[in-house]
Amino acid sequence: MKLRLTGRAAESITHTPTPPNFLPIATKTLSVFGGSPKKTRLEAETCAVLADAKRSESGGLGNSQITFPVSKNGRSTRSFRYELREKLRRITSIESVKRCGAVAIGQRVNLVFDGSRAGYAALHTCSSVWACPVCSAKISAKRKVEVERVISAATRQNKFVSMLTLTQRHHQGQKLADLWDGLSYAWSKVTSGRRWQEFKNQLGLTGFIRAVEVTHGEKGWHVHTHVLIISEKDPTVTPVFWQRKQGRRKTPYPAEIYMPADFIAQRWANALATRGIDFIKDKGGLDWQTAKPGDEKTLGQYVAKLGVKAVNPIDGISKEVTLGGFKKARKGNRTPFQILEDVFAYGLEEDRKLWIIWEKVSRGRRALNWSQGLRDWAGLGAEKTDEELAAEETSSTTVALFKNEDWKKLRRVGSGDLLDVMEQNGLEAGYQWLKEHRICYEIPPKLEKEIFNLNGNGLLPPF
Repeated sequence: MKLRLTGRAAESITHTPTPPNFLPIATKTLSVFGGSPKKTRLEAETCAVLADAKRSESGGLGNSQITFPVSKNGRSTRSFRYELREKLRRITSIESVKRCGAVAIGQRVNLVFDGSRAGYAALHTCSSVWACPVCSAKISAKRKVEVERVISAATRQNKFVSMLTLTQRHHQGQKLADLWDGLSYAWSKVTSGRRWQEFKNQLGLTGFIRAVEVTHGEKGWHVHTHVLIISEKDPTVTPVFWQRKQGRRKTPYPAEIYMPADFIAQRWANALATRGIDFIKDKGGLDWQTAKPGDEKTLGQYVAKLGVKAVNPIDGISKEVTLGGFKKARKGNRTPFQILEDVFAYGLEEDRKLWIIWEKVSRGRRALNWSQGLRDWAGLGAEKTDEELAAEETSSTTVALFKNEDWKKLRRVGSGDLLDVMEQNGLEAGYQWLKEHRICYEIPPKLEKEIFNLNGNGLLPPF
């Protein structure tokens, strides 16, 4: 792809953009990141053009190309998330995010390994599903497993699995908080009252899981919701009936017949209107896709319509519900984590301000909502909080301990890279990596007695 620059920018630079998987780092950082001088107007103009070009190449709604892709040099998506979290500390407005993965709970940070998966323990976690690329991925992955269990239970019982997507019209200048509040209010109105109870009964609605997804583009913030619905009847072809109470009327009211999508759309539109927000059903405002129960082929076709890349249909549907924050939006739109990537790739003050708005508005909001009784129906039990999921540690063996100063050095060098090395090449390769980067560590006493001969300096060549 070639860029056509105008004005002074065209005179100063000829550039073939780096593919979006490998974002360049701005050579001069804005003063908000730390004492460096601000970009000149020319440099900012050039970066803005490059940023726009990169955005135009990205994918959107229903496109589950995941952010932080694996690069050609073998670094994992996790390594990119760790790296992004380190950069985020410089600009975040949330104190717990600054401390996340940096501050030890005790005197040492633990490196753990079970032979296939590596990680760190005894660290402070922020549990921010919206603002932390590391905690968000960890929480979302565990939520995804729960959603998979719900879908599996539905297919075993020959129930219909469907995905309802509801949006709202938006324009530049609308506040993110107003749009998000409007969306939450509208869904509460859709799912309340006697008519909703009658609607549930006629469809045999077992329950639903609702997720919120947010992007930003030329028209400002766009907030929409995905609802995974489990039902006994197909909501896309089954009409529902409504009979108003007769009251003192001598003759009963005529029965009203709706298709489920029309029923939802009417209540959704009416609720949004009270908040001054528009909704157009037939112009992308509502989409409802259904998979036939127990039909793997139909489930696969359904996932294909969603645009989800998955190893199987259940994996695809659960990704669409839980991993919205890690998509790459299309048509010039960006997810919040894409905005965060761009903050450090291009250093634009506009992106930094968008990210701070995102942090403030998203904080404390739920990413996933379950209808009453669905978790018990699927055999999942009580729901764990985001804090509990983020703080969960594996039962892996502790294979190294780091003092605070050594942990700081490891973070600078690349704590995610060490985990990649261990998972790809084993424990011995991990110790060798630490030795090559001259990072001191301690061997846990039990492990030391079993397999090591100390050489006294903490930089132990394994075996």
